[in-house]
Amino acid sequence: MKALDDILFGFFIFFAIDRAIRLFTNAIVEPWAEKNVATKRESDNIKLGTEFALLVGACFMIYYSRGIIRHFNKT
Repeated sequence: MKALDDILFGFFIFFAIDRAIRLFTNAIVEPWAEKNVATKRESDNIKLGTEFALLVGACFMIYYSRGIIRHFNKT
C-alpha cells in the first residue's frame, strides 16, 4: 500500500503545482499580456510560455532538492 500512497501523493502534488501556476498566469500574466500585445493569440502564447517556464523551474527545484525529498522516504 505504500507505493499506492506515494503515487497518489505525487499525483496530488503535481496538480497542486499545476493549479498554482495556472492561478498565477490567469491573475497576473494574462492581464499584463493583454495590455501589452495586440492580439489574443500573442497573449495566449505569452501565457503558455510562462506556464511552461514555471513548470520547468519547478522540475529544477525538485531536482536540486533531492536530498531534502529523500528524507521523506521512510521505507
